[in-house]
Order: sequence, then C-alpha cells, then structure tokens
Amino acid sequence: MGNLAKFLQSEFVRLCPVGWRCQTEQRLLAPAFDQQMGYASRVDLLLYREDGTRQLWIEFEVSRADPVANHAKFSVAHLFQPQLESDTFVSMISPRVDYGRANLAGNMITLMRKIGMQAFQMPLVPYLSAPAINALNKLSQAELMTHSEIEAQRELERIFAIVEPAFTVETQRIHFASNLLEVMLNIRTWNAEINQAAHSARWGKRTISYFVFDPITHLFAPSKFCAYVALKAATTTEHATS
Repeated sequence: MGNLAKFLQSEFVRLCPVGWRCQTEQRLLAPAFDQQMGYASRVDLLLYREDGTRQLWIEFEVSRADPVANHAKFSVAHLFQPQLESDTFVSMISPRVDYGRANLAGNMITLMRKIGMQAFQMPLVPYLSAPAINALNKLSQAELMTHSEIEAQRELERIFAIVEPAFTVETQRIHFASNLLEVMLNIRTWNAEINQAAHSARWGKRTISYFVFDPITHLFAPSKFCAYVALKAATTTEHATS
C-alpha cells in the first residue's frame, strides 16, 4: 500500500462520524479461511455503526495495476460466507488507475450485485491529476499532512452520498450513479429500451431539458435517467455458508 492510501486511512479514522467507528486493515472472515485460501480477507478500512446496523468495506485503489483483484477477492469470500444485508463493499479508484482497468473493475461491481452483494465503485480524489497523485504517493505521512488539497472529508461525504439511497420506489433503492461507467451504461440502457412500447409510453411527449452525450457511441439519454442506479431493496443470496 502506498503512502497516500495509508494517509487516507488515518484521516478517515480521525474524521470518523459520530455514531460510527473506523478500523484499518480489518479481517472480514475467520483466520482459518485465510489460511486455507492463502490470501488475507482484509479490508483497507472498515467503517461501521456503533449499534452494528451498518458496515462499509472500503478499499483505496490509488495506483494499483490490477484494481479488480479486491473485487474478486471479496466476491469469492461471499461464496463461502455471504455478505450480510447490513454490509456494503466500496471501491474508491483514483485517476491514477488506467481508464480501462477502472472500467473493468466497475463492471465487476455489476457482477458482485448479481451474486447478491451490495457493492459500489466511486472516484477517489477525482479533483487531483494522475501526476499529482504520483507525487503525493511518494511523500511521508508527515509531509502529506501539509497538503490541504487532499480533502479527506469530501471523500468521506462522497461515500455516504452514494451508499445511502437517494430515495426508494416500491422494491427498489435508487442511488446516485457512482462513476462514469454507470452513466455510460445508463445511456445504452435508455436507448435500448426507448424503442419498446412500454418504455416509450412512459416517456411519452415529456419535454427533456438536459441530456448526457456519449462521444464514443454518439448516443444520448436524459440526464435524470443517467444520474441514478436502481438496486434491489434487500440483498438476497442462495450461496452456502460453508
């Protein structure tokens, strides 16, 4: 782990919200599982409510060459010990991570949801450039303390803005889209559905003021549709626990 990730760990602990606790490098599964599999089921930061009703498994991907590795690790763990409904996996990926690798990890989030996990991927320090992140990652913890451009409070607030639903509709939780890939996929979905009678009737002759445009596919879709992701209201799983 680079110095910037370690610094963010310490800052999250320092800024931990009232009613929550933050612990770093926490094992999520029994030691016997780690010994049997040969890798550790540790998470960079475990952010949890003191009353035990909520746990966030947070991973910082500052410059990792293979950011999807943690997604795979915890997905496999889910097969042996299903994630609780109160738990959520959160991957935070910086602009230093290659665009294609970040999208591969983002698509892995969809697979995690398909097997019954609550999972999100969002930007980490998106206001910093890749060269700036490289430079910061080489500094000591004491030196990083002097860099006010690292806004850990904003990072923490972004997590809660994404993992908590903006609103609910019947059996669905509606969350803000947490990364550019989700917006792009929403554009594809809207264009695939709009030619279907049921979806076309739903939009009707509604006036739409703002659209999102994808310069690669040359498709566009209403901003309000692209801004949200609909997830099941409850996580269910059919996987065995042993």
